[in-house]
Amino acid sequence: MKAIRSFTEYLRIEKRYSEHTVRAYTDDMGQFASYLQTYYPGVTPDTAEQYHVRQWILAMLGEKISPRTLRRKVASLSTYYRYCLKKGWISGNPAKGIILPKLEKNLPEFINQTAIDVLFEAPQLKEGFTGIRDKLVLELFYATGMRLSELTQLQDSSYNRVKGEIKVLGKRNKERIIPLTSNIIRILDAYIVQRNELFPAIGHNYLIVTNTGTPVYARMIQRLVRKYLMLSTTLEKNNPHLLRHTFATHMLNNGADLNAVKELLGHANLAATEVYTHNTYEKLKSIYKQAHPRA
Repeated sequence: MKAIRSFTEYLRIEKRYSEHTVRAYTDDMGQFASYLQTYYPGVTPDTAEQYHVRQWILAMLGEKISPRTLRRKVASLSTYYRYCLKKGWISGNPAKGIILPKLEKNLPEFINQTAIDVLFEAPQLKEGFTGIRDKLVLELFYATGMRLSELTQLQDSSYNRVKGEIKVLGKRNKERIIPLTSNIIRILDAYIVQRNELFPAIGHNYLIVTNTGTPVYARMIQRLVRKYLMLSTTLEKNNPHLLRHTFATHMLNNGADLNAVKELLGHANLAATEVYTHNTYEKLKSIYKQAHPRA
């Protein structure tokens, strides 16, 4: 549909959403349009009423769609209808006021300090290009808290050795600067030397590369991180985001300012960062129970 195509471009160009979010929102609108075509022939997203939105939600509940996914899909509809209202194509938002199932508040998982020490002392992190590249990836996730998409987009120009910092491109193309430890700088320098020796005519400016010199990609990094995390932790979600959660939790547990952690993570608001304070609270509660004689 023309309106949905226009909406997609609006998300990409004006809202500057990530490609992942643009694709998810576009797919959601396509699914809603298909649902209407199947069960309410003649009704389109532009002519749908709140009744149709509610019926779609009930249908998804019947398919046991998770509450989190359900909320995302309704958020897609709400964003679409706000865009249509702005354009003057419709007179009301049929997704407004929809009551959705409550989300369970799951605390973000993180790796304890002992497991982190095991991770970085793993004998599998061998010498040579592959070993130092893998170590760099793990260290960058844990020492900076950057996202997977941010790591794969790093350019040579992102790294400023003189200032000891790295520039990342976050959500909605927002740039932020993250300081680097002397350990990370040492690993980065050694990695760059080996990479340039192996691939002197690399043909691109991406910082982190595969064993053949091409830019790394998300699936490869996910497999890499999972392989090493399985050696040090029994947690199920062994993905790069686990190291981001660990970075934030360890920073707060060691007295970092909440606003500083917010800026380092690239969060748009403080509420997104505050979830990590619950882990800090749980640690304090555990210490209290162990230390207080009447606990």
